[in-house]
Amino acid sequence: MEVALAAPSVRYFNPAWFAAVMGTGVLALALAQFGLVGLALPVYLLTLLVMAALLALYLTKLLRFPQAALADLQHPLFSQMLPTLPIALLVLSLVTRALPLGPWSLLLGQGLFLLGTPLIFAVGLLVVFTVSTRLKLPLEAANGAWVIPPVSALLVPMAGGLWLSSFPQVWQKELWVLSGLFLGIGFFLFLFVLPSFLQRLYGYGRLEPHFLPSVFIGLAPVGLLVLAPWRWLEGGAKAGLVHQGWVEAWPVVGLAVWGLGFWWLALSLLLLLDTLLVESRRAQFHFAPGWWGLVFPLGAFTLATLALARALDSAFLGGLAWVLLLLLAAFWLWVMFYSLRAWAGLGALRPPKG
Repeated sequence: MEVALAAPSVRYFNPAWFAAVMGTGVLALALAQFGLVGLALPVYLLTLLVMAALLALYLTKLLRFPQAALADLQHPLFSQMLPTLPIALLVLSLVTRALPLGPWSLLLGQGLFLLGTPLIFAVGLLVVFTVSTRLKLPLEAANGAWVIPPVSALLVPMAGGLWLSSFPQVWQKELWVLSGLFLGIGFFLFLFVLPSFLQRLYGYGRLEPHFLPSVFIGLAPVGLLVLAPWRWLEGGAKAGLVHQGWVEAWPVVGLAVWGLGFWWLALSLLLLLDTLLVESRRAQFHFAPGWWGLVFPLGAFTLATLALARALDSAFLGGLAWVLLLLLAAFWLWVMFYSLRAWAGLGALRPPKG
């Protein structure tokens, strides 16, 4: 009861709120890729506003309550959410690249990429180091959020490939090489983390309802593993660093990777319905900023589906991409509604329940 009555304070700001930038940004990116630029532009502007507001709150927390920020790093769940800040920077960079915004967008997009890239490496490494040396988490505690720190690296080769040609030619080779290093980090660490989560699902039964959105996070690395190598290879081919044949062959490989995402999406939706359709479990499904885990991963998978549909000229994938876009918009509206309610009552700046 004492915790529930605590006054709102920036010390309780949850770093997981940066996932709202990721989710809103990926919606803007998806709308742009589907040709709905008129809808994408206001969503992009909203993303910028949300990012500015959340960044101001988080910087205030770091300056005024550094001990609370350190406690987040040593928390078994909040620590996994810290990479959402640099991820949000790279998502904003990608959307800036995709929209017709004018000459000012070049410096903004490049700056977001150059700032987000080292932060992805540093924050992800810091989280894994801290958890492995300060905490002792049982396998039962595994959830989809464990995927976030290592797999955040996959955004770097995707953004790097798209922005590569905009940088001075003397930079391009080294930027391409560095982006490729992040591809290895994200891919192999995803292979290490995913079995832990599957073992938890098999060995310890049903996830608690508040962890359910984290299941959808598994879609993010699949979508990014389709898109990141593709865009990285495209950037390298345009710069004359790799043969165009690699780019042309990738959709076949990407389709096989996409198959895992299709299966994971079906599993995630079944688990979600299994909770929402049973009153006793639905009553425990309380809103938290982690609900944004429903949005960004689905957006990444939607973008991968659209890219494969166009490359393979597949009517099945093309139709499914539109269905996924509608589902993405529905999830975004659902989570945004509850987010606005949380901020309207300043519940977002109170200690989490339980």
